[in-house]
Amino acid sequence: MNILITGAFGNLGLSTIKELVRLNHQITCFDLPNRRNKRAFRKLSRKHKLSVVWGNISDTASIALAIKNQDCIIHLVAILPPLSDKLPDYAYKINVLGTNNIIEEVKKQNLSPRIIYASSVTVYGPKSPDSPVITLDTPINPTDVYSKTKVEAEELLVKSCLPWIILRLTAVPALDLMSNMKLDPIFSIPLQQKLEFLHTFDAGVALARSVDITQVNRFYLIGGGKQNQFKNKEFLSMYFKVLGLGNFPTKISKTPITNNDWYYTLWMDSTEAQELLKYLKHTYEDFLSEFKKANRFIVSIITLLRPLVKQILIMKSPYSKTKS
Repeated sequence: MNILITGAFGNLGLSTIKELVRLNHQITCFDLPNRRNKRAFRKLSRKHKLSVVWGNISDTASIALAIKNQDCIIHLVAILPPLSDKLPDYAYKINVLGTNNIIEEVKKQNLSPRIIYASSVTVYGPKSPDSPVITLDTPINPTDVYSKTKVEAEELLVKSCLPWIILRLTAVPALDLMSNMKLDPIFSIPLQQKLEFLHTFDAGVALARSVDITQVNRFYLIGGGKQNQFKNKEFLSMYFKVLGLGNFPTKISKTPITNNDWYYTLWMDSTEAQELLKYLKHTYEDFLSEFKKANRFIVSIITLLRPLVKQILIMKSPYSKTKS
């Protein structure tokens, strides 16, 4: 099958390519022609037969070229928080109008490829720990730029008259430390927040296997399963130890006062998706082991500079002063 992946060289894209290659699909990559992405393509193309169309999701000409003769489009391009909050117009342009560009160009070419869209658990809004586990019956409640653009993109696909599958994924950290350097979630997610981890390789399997299933025009929850459900304090404590930072400094985290102060994550019921896609193979412990190995040089430096790094985190957190 001919498959186009937008945002091919991001975290989810690279993991999806890995599984699609294993399944012997013909892959076309679509992404920005920057140095990082070109380096990733060169590395992958030494091992696998891949095609690439360089372009921007706002450029309809490059989209028109990329979608030719495609049986399926896995749409991963998105502006994520915190950038989406800092540049809301840009986030709307990429996340919503970019999705619309794909739909309109597909219709112009009189094609009907399946469109698989990577949405997010964030569409359900802030969730306190006593909230029920998220199911597909849970009402959506988008509260920020990112989650609102995800809902709008979903609506465009549902109304498109094209075959679609929408996967609402939980958090999927990258194995590359530099891709996980956003400090906002470390500060703004309360320690008692329930969150669910999903290994990037398992996310890639879920996306890749959605190509062949017969159950289309459906939403699916893609979580990490019960073995990957944590309170944030436990999650961060394990992460900090692997980074060589020792105990997590709890004073840097937000203390919720109202329901809206909780973060937009919770535990999910992804039983249906797991039965259909059989994508879960990894645990958070697997991730931490692989993460430490992949970033051993940086981790060794962080370990040496542990007191300084922790002090910087305390200084940068907007919540430290309220707890001193």
